[in-house]
Amino acid sequence: MIGIIWDFDGVLVFTPHEKAWKIATEMYGATLTHDFFVKYVSGRPRYEGAANILSRLGIYQKLGVKTEEEKLKLLLEFAELKNRIVNEMFERGEYEVNWEAIKFLLETKEKGIKNALASASKNAEKLARKIKVNNKSLLEIFDLNVSGRAETKEDVFKLAKEELKLNFPEIKYFFVVEDAPSGIRAGKAIGAITLGYERESSLEEADFRFSSFGELSVDTLLSLIGGGG
Repeated sequence: MIGIIWDFDGVLVFTPHEKAWKIATEMYGATLTHDFFVKYVSGRPRYEGAANILSRLGIYQKLGVKTEEEKLKLLLEFAELKNRIVNEMFERGEYEVNWEAIKFLLETKEKGIKNALASASKNAEKLARKIKVNNKSLLEIFDLNVSGRAETKEDVFKLAKEELKLNFPEIKYFFVVEDAPSGIRAGKAIGAITLGYERESSLEEADFRFSSFGELSVDTLLSLIGGGG
């Protein structure tokens, strides 16, 4: 049996996280580029991404923040500012469902494949509850959800793998679906076969790369594990 571990932002739903981070960063006097976002923020837990912005863009230094206590205070303020901005965007409906990905998700369920939602974002569960798929919430489509329950993306994926194995011990093969380089690396770290969704980023480390979910099928997964099931 196969188990699939899914990222959320940029895979199942196109969310305005990048825009929210850019707005928050500008409010602190710095500029966040797309390349920086992809390399240091995308696919990472909120506080890890926030820390990368504050340190690598020189905001700590610019604001004269030196002690660890001062850095932690600013980190919490900055991360929560971004969180308020993105949640206001969600309330205004500023997100787009990737129905092509949802279609593939439903196809895997029909074949008995088990699916886990494993976003680093604590907001993923809330938004997944709002999206309706065949009279159910998107969250209900998944066999389990571990989103936002670990400090790093690798740990989130590791937790998803552990819970899939615990609930479905017959699973032999694990896949990770990701759109960020950091997520691909995290998937490889837990021993999963990585499916790289190259919508915006080149994912050269992925085991299988695709730009449209129309390129994916259950047969694709079977071919990647040598025809086993």
